[in-house]
Amino acid sequence: MASFQTILIIGATSGIGEELARQYHSLGKQVIISGRRTTRLDTLAAQLLGVGVIQIDVQDLDALPRKIDEAFTMFPEIDAVIVNAGIQILLDYTADNNSNNNGYPTTANITKEITTNLTGPTVLARCIIEHFRASRPRQASLLAFVTSGLGLVPATMLPIYCATKSALHYFTVILRNQLKDTPISVVEILPPYVKTELDVAHADEMAKRLGGQKPQGMPVKEYVESVIKGLAVTQADGKIQKYVAEGLPRVAVEAWVQALGPIAQMLHMDL
Repeated sequence: MASFQTILIIGATSGIGEELARQYHSLGKQVIISGRRTTRLDTLAAQLLGVGVIQIDVQDLDALPRKIDEAFTMFPEIDAVIVNAGIQILLDYTADNNSNNNGYPTTANITKEITTNLTGPTVLARCIIEHFRASRPRQASLLAFVTSGLGLVPATMLPIYCATKSALHYFTVILRNQLKDTPISVVEILPPYVKTELDVAHADEMAKRLGGQKPQGMPVKEYVESVIKGLAVTQADGKIQKYVAEGLPRVAVEAWVQALGPIAQMLHMDL
């Protein structure tokens, strides 16, 4: 992302988003951090002098247009946005409806996960694109979404998470095709299993259901270093490469493109 200087990170209060903020800040970029938890935003801002801060709750769909307007008003030079907000909830459709935390898929949990992982990002996309097209009609800009390798190869106990990440994957592909004649790069970031807080509430249960062995997650600092390198790679058309992936997600997305790319071309779609 060498040419992009002002980066809005949506979902920067922990994990990959927080580490992106730290590393881009250390590279001298103007970073704007956002998220739902104001205490964490304030703590991070105190550590990273000069960062911008804006509270954005992706579950508050009606407020998103106003929040993005506010971000671009405060920082009109924004030329890159990374949408990283996401949650992961263990849900078991064979579980009984009782008071134990056994993964019963309540309507509240289903709605919360879909809104955070899919509906919110798609609404954000509309708002961000409108600003890019108005303020940077001929200048390069970046809109990146953090999906997951689980959007291509799902895990049994994460039905809604995997479904939303798969949907966001396809949304990103379609959005890239719709914006192909604009200077906006639409990029999908597909993490492998990374050591973050994302699964802290159910990591032990997941390990038990997978045979008792916890997977060894990639250190978040190391992973984000690879993401930043990936977001600096350009294609022949000058746009950022379509996919930034490591490990198994890279194998999966490359196999998917190779297998279905020719069929997609019949629909005038470029994978």
